[in-house]
Amino acid sequence: MTVSGTSNLHDWTSTVQDLKGQGTFVVENNVLTGINSLEISIPVTSIKSSKGSIMDGKTHGALKYKEYSLISFQLVRVDGIEKTASGYRVKTTGNLTIAGAKRSVALTVDAKVLSDGSLNFKGSKDLKMTDFNVSPPTAMMGALTTGNDVTVNFDITLMK
Repeated sequence: MTVSGTSNLHDWTSTVQDLKGQGTFVVENNVLTGINSLEISIPVTSIKSSKGSIMDGKTHGALKYKEYSLISFQLVRVDGIEKTASGYRVKTTGNLTIAGAKRSVALTVDAKVLSDGSLNFKGSKDLKMTDFNVSPPTAMMGALTTGNDVTVNFDITLMK
């Protein structure tokens, strides 16, 4: 999983180093027919930037990691599962909690049932930091400013 954004100097990407997930899925004869539950949690301090520890500190601080150590997604409902040529297109609604702010988000992902019975989910979501009461980080006494928009890209496999 990665989080990407911009600043007035350069684009940036941070990688999620640790993620925990669990769910209850309905798979019959290798066909995904339902998702009963899904929860994902990410320790804020596991988000690491290619720009180094200063950027990591700014990111963790902006995400209020001392008060809210986890980012979480909890499935509320599945809005549709559609068969595609390579798997499934799954439309969901869930609660995303970042820095203590919980927001309902619609999320469309591509899913596959793998040969060992595990499930792979790929997708992306554009978010605004300020929608979660996160102030975009700054550095060098405000000379470096990050943009409000970020894109979360994920490729997650949940083992059976």
